[in-house]
Amino acid sequence: MFHVIIDSAIDLPEGSTFDDFSLVPLYVKIDTQYYKDVVDISRDEFFRILPNEYDRISTSQPNMEDFLAAINSSKHEDVLVMTISSKISGTYNSALSAAQESDKKNVVVLDTWNLSMGAGVLALMALNMRNQGLPLEDVVNKLYELRERTRFWAVIATLKNLMRTGRISRFTGLVGEILRVKPVVELKEGYIVPMRNERGKPFNILQKLVEEAEGNADRSYPFIVGYTDYVPEIEQLVKEHNALLARGNPIVGAYTGNNTFAVAYVEKEREQKE
Repeated sequence: MFHVIIDSAIDLPEGSTFDDFSLVPLYVKIDTQYYKDVVDISRDEFFRILPNEYDRISTSQPNMEDFLAAINSSKHEDVLVMTISSKISGTYNSALSAAQESDKKNVVVLDTWNLSMGAGVLALMALNMRNQGLPLEDVVNKLYELRERTRFWAVIATLKNLMRTGRISRFTGLVGEILRVKPVVELKEGYIVPMRNERGKPFNILQKLVEEAEGNADRSYPFIVGYTDYVPEIEQLVKEHNALLARGNPIVGAYTGNNTFAVAYVEKEREQKE
């Protein structure tokens, strides 16, 4: 048995409950005030104030001491720490530093190459495999294999936050806003990259993404549909596709804005496609 630790920018499906599992919060900064995600600010509160405060909101990673406290509090000598992609956050490096300082016998820090529900797919698999009695080494080896095939697609309602944070150029963003383009992005080897542009309401675009993902997915693994702002129609979509539902976190929301929707899954292996 081993202990699992994830950071708060990894989103598990609603209703997930596990023993021997810890969460290390990232930080949300609103103006000059810092808040611990989950602890000091709820998701409902964050997404309610985001439209009026987006230009005063930023985020920061947990520090080494945050991870070290979580690792050292575990009753197990074997600990798995999972973080969002090291390509977009320093969270992985904080966790790695903590692992090196810990007095635990065996601490593995895994870079998911992903975030939000994409990383949530891997975290859910880690917890499920652990509960099946698999040893840490076998679980980690399987996770490295699965992260190559884990996909996360998100449709973003507005380009304003991506412009503000420099994720896209201001010129491109302004053109997109004028044309009312909704960018669809994905994670590739840990980087956020553009997938394509769509027009229409974000939820309608999500429906198309879920249909497309269904055709690519290995359904023996979790299939997660996610949102930042709830719409009742998402319940039916989840039911139709036998999916899991997850709420996006403020860390991701600070960059994507309100009315962001996503789907995360494990892609079929090549021989399954042929």
